[in-house]
Parts: sequence; C-alpha cells; structure tokens
Amino acid sequence: MSALQTHRFQILVFSVNRHFCRTLVVSSNDHTFKRNYAPGVCSSELSLKRVFARPKCVTYTQQRFANYISDPENKGKTTPGVNFDTLGSWNNRLTLPILYEASVKKGKLIPRVPLEKIGLASVIGRRKVNEDRCVVEELRHELLYFGMFDGHGGSYAAEYASDHFIDHLSYWMTQTEDLSVVLKSSFCDMQNLLARHLVNTHIDDDVFKTGTTATVCLLRNSTELVVGHVGDSIAILCREGKAIRLSVDHDPENLEESNRITKNGGRIIHNSQGVAHVNGRLAMTRSLGDFELKSFGVTAHPYLRSIEVKHGSDAFLVLSSDGLSFAISDEEIVNIVSSCQTPQEACSRLSDQAQHFGSEDNVTVLVIPLGAWGKYQKLTGGHNFNFGRILSHSRIY
Repeated sequence: MSALQTHRFQILVFSVNRHFCRTLVVSSNDHTFKRNYAPGVCSSELSLKRVFARPKCVTYTQQRFANYISDPENKGKTTPGVNFDTLGSWNNRLTLPILYEASVKKGKLIPRVPLEKIGLASVIGRRKVNEDRCVVEELRHELLYFGMFDGHGGSYAAEYASDHFIDHLSYWMTQTEDLSVVLKSSFCDMQNLLARHLVNTHIDDDVFKTGTTATVCLLRNSTELVVGHVGDSIAILCREGKAIRLSVDHDPENLEESNRITKNGGRIIHNSQGVAHVNGRLAMTRSLGDFELKSFGVTAHPYLRSIEVKHGSDAFLVLSSDGLSFAISDEEIVNIVSSCQTPQEACSRLSDQAQHFGSEDNVTVLVIPLGAWGKYQKLTGGHNFNFGRILSHSRIY
C-alpha cells in the first residue's frame, strides 16, 4: 500500500501484487471515492462511485478475490474458465511502461510502445539483392514512425525514400496536427523530391525506372494510428485474435485501379503466369517512383486509414513486404505471431516460414507489440497453412 497526500485529499493505492493494481481510494473528510481497476494495461472503462464511510483499511476476502479473478476485464459478470494465467495480457511476457498523461485523459491505462521491444527481421531470400528497407523512429515525444519500403527495379528508390521520408513528416508536423494531412502531404513531397533527384542524376540510366512501395504508420500517444500506403506491402492489426488489414493492395486486377489506368491510356497486360501488369511492366498501380508510367495513371497518392488502438483487445501491428503476404495469409500471420514469446521471435519465425512455403522475394517483417500482447495465445489453435494456394502462386511449380 502506498499513500500520497495532496491538500485535503488522500489517495491510497492497494495492490494485490506487482502485476496489477486493484483499488484506488480517494478520501476527503468523511466522503470517500473508490475506483476499482481491472488488472494490467487492458483495463476497460470503469466507474467512479461514492462511498459514505471512510475506510480504516481495505481487505480482500477470498470471495471478492475470486470474483476479481473470474472477471478480469471488470465487465460486471464472471467469465467461465478465464483467469490471469490464461489471459496473457495480464500475465504478459512483455513489461510495457505506462503513459500517465494519456491514461488520465482516457480514464484507463495506456501503455507506451518502447522502440527496443519492436521486432524486425529482413532476409534476402532467393534474390541477389535485398531491395526492402524498413524504418522505426520516434519523430517527437510519443509520436512513432514506422515505414516499410519494398523497391523494384533495384533498391535505389526504397533506399532514398527510407532516408528522406522522415524529413517531410517532420516538416508537416510543424504545419498541422492532423496526421492524415501529414501523411498525404509527405507522400506528395517525397514523390516530387525523388523525381527531381532522379532527373538530375540518373536521367540516362536504368536507375531512372526504379520505384518502391511505401507503407507508413504514425502512432501518437499509443492510441491514434494513421496508415498511409501505396503498392502491395501490408499492414495488419491483430484485434481480439483476428487479423484486420489496414492496407489495400493496389493491384491492376482491382476494378477501380484498372479503370484509372485505362482512362489514362495505359493497358493491363497479363504475363505467362497470369499476373497482371501495367503496360506489361509494373505489378501495382500506385508507387513512389516509376516515372515513365505516371502519365498512364500510376500515382503516388496514398490510401489512408485512421484507427484508434484499443490496448485491451489489440495485441500487435505487423508491417511487411509482399514477400511475406505472397506465401502466408493474414490469419496465418496473426496465428504465428500470437504463438511467439517476443516480437523478435515472431519476425524470425514469419520470415523463415515464408521461405519455407515458397516465397522467392525478399522478406522484411516488423512487429510492434501493443497492450494485449500474448492475450490470444491460448485462443489460437494449429496453423492451417494453405499449401494449395502457395503451390499455385509459386514460380517453381
């Protein structure tokens, strides 16, 4: 038990153990306000009630403690078969620090995502050169930047974008607090900067034809997540043990995308394996770079999506290049990550599994743990990998 004296108010915090805080009592004169907290970082919205008896002490009877164990999310009813040992977010393998200001504003505990807890793995696969680039940076206090860039026609565009995208983000953060506007403007500026650079330095060689996908995420105060995306790299959020795709593959087979290409005089051509390409060259309809195809409708305008992170049900965020999504479905990715002890272990297992299942491309994976990390490990069964889909997509068979 700890005590804090502030003016005429006395705050008492009673803890069952080091893993969770159970009761907060604020007393002033003869009036006492008590707030019960669900354990861990995944506590839900809780009520503040008034009690007209100043407590001399707080004791936990066996029955009350049993009720807390069977109602870990403080929903007001018991959950059969649920306790702190089976809910991994309260018996977590990761200890995440708390954002105190954000927690006070939200009325629930909000964990901070430490950069050192984030997992990253990148393998060259069956290619001669690794054209993938990945960025993890803290732009400012409690504002994280994650970027996944998958180059084509060489790694030049991916390397250049990964080095300079942060400069545009930093500038636009001084102009507006709207993260969607920041991302949209940064994509436009990045495209223009890359165009000027290639025209001035590589107008007469093959580097001018280079391009890259870009999946960029901004996470503010661990709750506000905005994703900007062009190309076929992926962003997946695990919520309640299920995969939520935050990105959209800009594929020539997409009707809206193909209509834009054809209206601008471009053509959708399928190769011998049945894969659609713009003018027979590019397997996506949006990208950074690829300037000889911009007049045919290939654009750098990003797909944007904003979502509130709910740490009580969101376990992790995955960014990866298409070398992973080519071989493993979204549900399989979530199952694999949920079965791992740490984000780094999850990245290594995903990259190894992608190569095992026939991916011939570079594979780069970024796993960002959230408040419910480990919570759904017991809820996922065996991994039902789709071998038929893998064989039909592989260039070997």
